[in-house]
Amino acid sequence: MNKRLIAGVAAVAACGYLLWQYLTPVEIVAVHDGNTILVRHFPYLKSRQIAWWEAHKDIIQAKYGIPRKDSNGGYSVVIMDFGGGYRIDGGTDQDSNLLCFDETPVDARCVEKKPLLWIDWSQNTGLFYR
Repeated sequence: MNKRLIAGVAAVAACGYLLWQYLTPVEIVAVHDGNTILVRHFPYLKSRQIAWWEAHKDIIQAKYGIPRKDSNGGYSVVIMDFGGGYRIDGGTDQDSNLLCFDETPVDARCVEKKPLLWIDWSQNTGLFYR
C-alpha cells in the first residue's frame, strides 16, 4: 500500500509540474543588440519553442523591431534564458560564459550564455531553427 501511495503522489506531482510548465506564459524580460531576446519560462520542447516563435513573431516585430534584416536581407535571432538575471563581469575565467551588453549603462549588464532557440533566415538557406 505504501508503495502505491508513494507512486501515486509522485505521479500527481509530476503531472502537476508538467501542467504548470505548459500553462506558464513566456515572459520577455529584455531585448538587446537588435537580435537577442532574454526570456523566462520558455517551452522545453523544440517543437513548442518554434510554435511559440511562429505565434509571437509579429508581436515581437511590432514591439521590439526584431528581427532586423541585415544588408543581404537575412536575419538572425537568439532567444536566451534570463536565468539568474544580470551579473557583473569580473574579468575572470569563471565569467567566460557571460554575454555582456554594452548598451546597458550599469555594471550588472551580463547574462549567462544559455541559448534556447536560434532563428536564422537568409536567401541561400531559407528559414531554419537551431
